[in-house]
Amino acid sequence: MTQTLLAIENLSVGFRHQQTVRTVVNDVSLQIEAGETLALVGESGSGKSVTALSILRLLPSPPVEYLSGDIRFHGESLLHASDQTLRGVRGNKIAMIFQEPMVSLNPLHTLEKQLYEVLSLHRGMRREAARGEIL
Repeated sequence: MTQTLLAIENLSVGFRHQQTVRTVVNDVSLQIEAGETLALVGESGSGKSVTALSILRLLPSPPVEYLSGDIRFHGESLLHASDQTLRGVRGNKIAMIFQEPMVSLNPLHTLEKQLYEVLSLHRGMRREAARGEIL
C-alpha cells in the first residue's frame, strides 16, 4: 500500500485587486504517492507556478487568497499550518527549484556554499556534515 505524501484537494486561488478577486487556479486536485513523480504541464498562465508556490505558501498574502480546498503533506494541512510548522517543512521536507536558476542562485557563490546555507538554516548542520549531504 502506498502512502500519500502530498495531496492537493479542490484548490482554488485568487488574486485580490481592490474589491475584486480574480480566480487564477480553479478546483485543482492531485496526489503524489511515495516514490512517484508528478509534472505540472500547461500553457503559460495556466496556474502551474501559482499551484506549486501555494504548496509552501510562498505567495504574498495579500493579494493572494486561498478561496477553497486544502493542501496536505503527510495528512497535515499546509494551508492552515503555523509559520513555525511551515519553516520546518520548507527546505527540510519539501524543496523547490525555481524556474529561473540565475535568479534563484547567486553566481558569485559556489553551489556548495548556497546549499550549505540552506542545510545550516533548516537542519542546523555544520559544514562537514552538510558537505557530506551535498556531495
